[in-house]
Order: sequence, then structure tokens, then C-alpha cells
Amino acid sequence: MIAVILTGCFIHHLWQMIILVIIVVLLGIAVWLLISPFIVEIDTRIPQAGVRWVSIGSARVWYEDEWWFSIRIFFFRKTMRFSEIKAKPKKIKDRVKKKARKKMKISRVWVKMVRVIKTFRVKEWQLAFDTGDHTRNAQLYPLNYLPYTFKHLYINFGDENYLVLKTRNRPWKVLYAFLR
Repeated sequence: MIAVILTGCFIHHLWQMIILVIIVVLLGIAVWLLISPFIVEIDTRIPQAGVRWVSIGSARVWYEDEWWFSIRIFFFRKTMRFSEIKAKPKKIKDRVKKKARKKMKISRVWVKMVRVIKTFRVKEWQLAFDTGDHTRNAQLYPLNYLPYTFKHLYINFGDENYLVLKTRNRPWKVLYAFLR
């Protein structure tokens, strides 16, 4: 009789431990997803843009005779042309009730957007441009030597225009700025 009671208690505590371990693992994964940084890279010299979520995956768009798209999430990898991506036809429903959406004021949307943008940290940027007018380029040329733009901004006379931008952020910062 005592052995049955002790076995029942042991099984009951075992289930509690298993549930506790599952909850701790799920919370750990959620924290890991919120803390792991993501990097946004844009380079117009070689037309490409990409997002890398460190230790999770990446997505990249680039141009090589036509536009390509590549995605990698953990061990899954897929590369395809944009021309291969087909949109599924939308289902037409006759009796769909449209919910009245809460209208947000434009100013609130703008403020949220600015808050989210402020959370990004620029790691590298270069901007080169030529206006096509030599007089205008000569007027703008001193901008190359301002303290914040030195070695980042290139006003040139050689018809060279490009942007290289690398930013870094963490999902929890974006979520906090959006919900604030």
C-alpha cells in the first residue's frame, strides 16, 4: 500500500517537473528570439538587400540578369527567381462581414514609426552621389569633410551614385518602441 502511494507521488512530481522543464525551455526560446540581433544590409553598388537574424536565418534579394530571392531559416534553404513566385488567387467570399477597424490618427502612426526607426543603430554607411551638374557638385563638395560625414559621404564628379547601409537592432527594442 505504501509503495503504491509513494509511486503515485513520484509520478505526480515527475509530471510537474516535466511541465516545468517545458515551460522553462519555451521561455528560454522566447527570450532568445527577443534578444538575438538582426542586421539589415543594403548595397546598391551590387543591387542587393538583406536581413540577417543572427543564429536564426536570413533573407536576401539581389539582381543578376533578373531579380532573385533567397531565404534561410535554420537548416531550410530556398533560392528562387521573383518571376517564379506566383500569387495565389484570392478567394471571393460573398457574405463576409467587414469589421470596423479602429482608425489611428496619422500623427500617432508617424510617432510610432519614428520611435521604431530610432531603435536602429547604424554600423556602416556610405553615400556617393553626383548631381549631374558640376556647379552644384562643387557647392556640395565641402560636405565631404564635415565631422559626421567624413569618409561616409562622397560627392563626386564621376557620375557615381550608390548607397551602402548596415544597421543592427534587436526585436525587443522594436517591440518596446512600437508598444510604448
